[in-house]
Amino acid sequence: MIYVFPITIPANTAETAKLKTTLALTRGQISRVNIEFPAGHVGLTHLHLNRGLYQVWPSNPAANFKSSNETIIWEDMYELDTPPFQLEAYAWNEDDTYEHTITVRLVLDPAVVKASVFEEIKSLLSWGAAPAEGT
Repeated sequence: MIYVFPITIPANTAETAKLKTTLALTRGQISRVNIEFPAGHVGLTHLHLNRGLYQVWPSNPAANFKSSNETIIWEDMYELDTPPFQLEAYAWNEDDTYEHTITVRLVLDPAVVKASVFEEIKSLLSWGAAPAEGT
């Protein structure tokens, strides 16, 4: 599944007053991330992605993404296996005149539903069992 989140940050949005956008997802594994900075941002817009209080991307907490006319792309294997199934994008814009839009794209591979513990035990107990009489 591909999720697309355009995030528009007003002019003069300070880092101390970051815009928080919730990226609602589902259970699964994020396998690819794209962050698009269109031309004209000239490094004035910034973004980092969190899960709760933990900064996920970039991995070092003091860092953030900023660019212009570039899409930053990478592969990952980030599990979303417990609710809430969401990330938070924190963005700010040092441009004093123009708002800017950053687009976050996430490829999420849905979680494979595992058999219940009961089904697993039942399968193990029946393995190697003699067939029932009359079969």
